[in-house]
Amino acid sequence: MVFLVALLTPVGAARASSTVLCSGYTSCADKGYSNAGYSTHKSTSYWRMYTGTNCTNYVAYRLVSNGMPNVRPKSGVGNAQDWGFAMASITDSTPAVGSVAWWGRTGHHVAYVEKIVSPTEIWVSESNWSGAFDWRKITKSGSGWPDGFIHFSDRVLENTTRPTIRSTPQVGVALAPSVGKWTVMGNSYAYQWTADGTSISGATTKSYTPTPSVAGKALSLQVTASRPGYSPGTATSASEEVEPGELTPGVPTVDGTGRVDEPLIARPGTWTPTPSTYSYQWSVAGSPVSGAASPTFTPRPEDNGRAVTVAMTSALAGYRSTAATSPAPVTVLPGNVTSTANPTIIGTPAVGATLTARPGSWSVSSLAYDYQWLVDGTAIAGATGATYKPTPADRTRPVSVRVTARRSGYLTTSATSAPTAKTAYGTLPASAPKITGSTRLGSTPAVDVGTRKVPQSTVRVQWLRNGVAISGATALKHKVTQSDLGKKLSAKVTWTADGYTRRTLTSSAVGPAKATAKIKATATATPSSRTVRFVVRLPVTGLADPSASIAVTRRGGGTVKFSISRGKGTVTLTKQPAGASTYTFTYAGTSKITSAKTTVKTTIKK
Repeated sequence: MVFLVALLTPVGAARASSTVLCSGYTSCADKGYSNAGYSTHKSTSYWRMYTGTNCTNYVAYRLVSNGMPNVRPKSGVGNAQDWGFAMASITDSTPAVGSVAWWGRTGHHVAYVEKIVSPTEIWVSESNWSGAFDWRKITKSGSGWPDGFIHFSDRVLENTTRPTIRSTPQVGVALAPSVGKWTVMGNSYAYQWTADGTSISGATTKSYTPTPSVAGKALSLQVTASRPGYSPGTATSASEEVEPGELTPGVPTVDGTGRVDEPLIARPGTWTPTPSTYSYQWSVAGSPVSGAASPTFTPRPEDNGRAVTVAMTSALAGYRSTAATSPAPVTVLPGNVTSTANPTIIGTPAVGATLTARPGSWSVSSLAYDYQWLVDGTAIAGATGATYKPTPADRTRPVSVRVTARRSGYLTTSATSAPTAKTAYGTLPASAPKITGSTRLGSTPAVDVGTRKVPQSTVRVQWLRNGVAISGATALKHKVTQSDLGKKLSAKVTWTADGYTRRTLTSSAVGPAKATAKIKATATATPSSRTVRFVVRLPVTGLADPSASIAVTRRGGGTVKFSISRGKGTVTLTKQPAGASTYTFTYAGTSKITSAKTTVKTTIKK
């Protein structure tokens, strides 16, 4: 790692027009001048600078603390005299809090800008190669002003959420705005209100009351935030149009009879001063009617029996009136409704099937409908929805529906559909049965017949073996026997209910049913001959142990097949490698017996 010299010798010219505010970590801290923690980090190299008391390592530390990576930004950022040349693209003559004061032509030094007092006075903190840590005040008079300022990571109060005026500005109403949000909140703020982009004379406080001269103009607030250790930041709120003041309204009146579909006319009364225009809002029962904003209003059917009023609002430059409402409401009278096409019934009349009523056509739109279903002309208790499912008691009888149309503002009227054909037998709703559970010998699979969708229905089960009924197997569960081995199982489910045709469904077949086999093997290793002898057993649950072919495979080696008789046998493997080995025994199974596998680990000592 290469470390470059920070400050070779103290430079008098850099200090010619400066005043030391404090010197030394402790002394400066006692006077309220921070070293930002460098006193406890000076033994660490930042940007591959010399550690300890020197200007470059201190400034690099401050920039890293401000969020820059601990990686030298350019190879030329080594000796202090070279910084401004190496970083010419971000070096200028404008100081900012958090920028680097650089003396490259008039001295070999860098310092951290802590405060901007004015364009000709700055405060810096610095660590000197042959001196100590200090804070200095530098003025532009004389020869000590920095040659430039490097803007690696300036500390500026930045606005993150714009100031807001909060409420709609109106002539004569005081505003209490928000200063917005900043990366770091300021501890003081300056304000300037503007109208149409021009500063308003004297409007430099947070609170402001718009005057008539700004009515209709775009009002905004410019906020400048200040805080020690940061450059000030400025942000401007979104502009909002200043609304006008208020006028004194007259007393509106309403002319007309007030019957549904007959217009009412608004009269404004006398206003002071006389407005140039009027706007209207009609209300029914105290609630404004959407879109009813003309001098006339035609009462709607739903307004029957309700009070109608009108509110009027005037307009005059620089003012806004309050709404004035007609004091004498008009009560709306009802209209009539008639059937122009009888109701109809959609669907096939059958027990359990859904019949749907269509209300027909009427002389008025937007009606609400009530329904009463009839069987053989007699009303069915509780059957008052738009749909009806005939019951077993309705079979062979016709169905009709009576529809009653109603709407606020109109008289209630009823009409009845033509009767359907006689109600037929229904079709039982049912889902396909499903078999769950194991089909191993001795296990007990069950058939899921689904949800009983017709409460009075009954269900009958018949288990099948390869599609043939199993004698006596009529329960929801069936125990797998030796007779089932090698065959697939299914279940036929038959539903019956009064008023419905019988329905039979068969589940998907599962299986085939098998007995469960297991392989058990024990090993005996002989190191001297490098052989392993295995005793293998193949028990089968519920069946006599079978004679079978077994395959044994050593991991990383070959496979040997051997036979066992009546569930037992041995095999000896020769030329086995020394050390630990894993052997896998596999039985392929049969149409009635499951396959099986086991693993044995053994070791031949070296």
